[in-house]
Amino acid sequence: MFRKAVSGILFALLLIGVLAFALNIRLVNASGTIYIKADGSVEPPDAPILNVENVSYTLIDNIYDSIVVERDNIVIDGEGSTVRGTEAYDSKGIYLSGRRNVTIKNMEIKAFYYGILLYGSSNNSIVGNNIANNKYGMGLSESSNNSIVRNNITANSWDGIWLSVSSKNSIVRNNITNNYWGVALYLSSNSKIYYNNFINNKDPVYDGSWDYPEYYAPSINVWDHSYPFGGNYWSNYTGVDLYSGVYQNVTGSDGIGDTALTIDKNNRDCYPLMAPISVFDDGTWNGASYSVDVISNSTVSEFQLNTTEKTIKFNVTGETGLGFCRVTIPNIVIQNMWHGNYTVLINDQPWPFTNWTDTENTHIYFTYQHSEHEITIIPEFPQATILSLFMILSLPVLVFTKRKLSRKHKT
Repeated sequence: MFRKAVSGILFALLLIGVLAFALNIRLVNASGTIYIKADGSVEPPDAPILNVENVSYTLIDNIYDSIVVERDNIVIDGEGSTVRGTEAYDSKGIYLSGRRNVTIKNMEIKAFYYGILLYGSSNNSIVGNNIANNKYGMGLSESSNNSIVRNNITANSWDGIWLSVSSKNSIVRNNITNNYWGVALYLSSNSKIYYNNFINNKDPVYDGSWDYPEYYAPSINVWDHSYPFGGNYWSNYTGVDLYSGVYQNVTGSDGIGDTALTIDKNNRDCYPLMAPISVFDDGTWNGASYSVDVISNSTVSEFQLNTTEKTIKFNVTGETGLGFCRVTIPNIVIQNMWHGNYTVLINDQPWPFTNWTDTENTHIYFTYQHSEHEITIIPEFPQATILSLFMILSLPVLVFTKRKLSRKHKT
């Protein structure tokens, strides 16, 4: 009887193994906390992280616990992998304490108490991550001069980003959506917070001084990048766009609201954007990475930058009413692609546009009736070049005509 039972168990285990192999199923156990140690090693050694020269760390599989970073001057690249928790109290997806020059990018972080937590850490970069369904999306405590760029910070049950005693940080080009508070501030001033989409948060911004002035002094930050660059998109903004210019008193729209959005008596976005921002990679120019930003009340898709044909193309789609685009292109691209001369086509037809230039970017604005359109920005020959080209092309005709007249005269 005992032998039959053992044989049955062994047969069942063998069958499970065969089925798992046939279906390509891998059983994954919780990894436990993973440490990137100060000496560059990864603990435990079998964690799914590829370590290249103790500088570059790439996730090669999903991780089902926390990553604690104890080393400076490194890059941690998720390459699309997920770091997932169990929503345990005080759990941290990625934790940096006392760290400098760490880049965390391209990963999905979910189901933690804190998706990412920086404590006493400076000059770090949080880039291109999806941080969703945590208690707090991202927290900075006593951490300054960090860069939070191009992240999707979504559906966190409390704060999308909170800053406590943290100054001089940059929060730029993020989607901060469907959180309780978008950005929460406690004794945190002198940060730059612009070109973000604040969409459908219960409140886009909260300052601890509003409810507890006896404990917190007001946090005072910069909420726009001046004119013509602009500020943030706020889904609760109710202003209109009839004017343009630094003082919004020049007739003609520019994609920026005519009145400031007041956050509190110490903070306001002077140039709120009239539609969400879509951010697209613009490649590397002179060793630096750039983006093209499209602010539009249309759905923007199929973005392409072709350096061979020297074109930027994308599609816009909308159902009814007047559509607009405000395209922000780095000046280095404008000069390298078009030598400063360009034109806009809609469905291959030349289209009127307005533009403004600052020290870093050119901003191109145009309107159209909503439908499905292809937008193309192409090089335009300057007038002097067109005249020279006309003269060169006309020269053979003149020579031929002169010879013909000369022959006729001789006869």
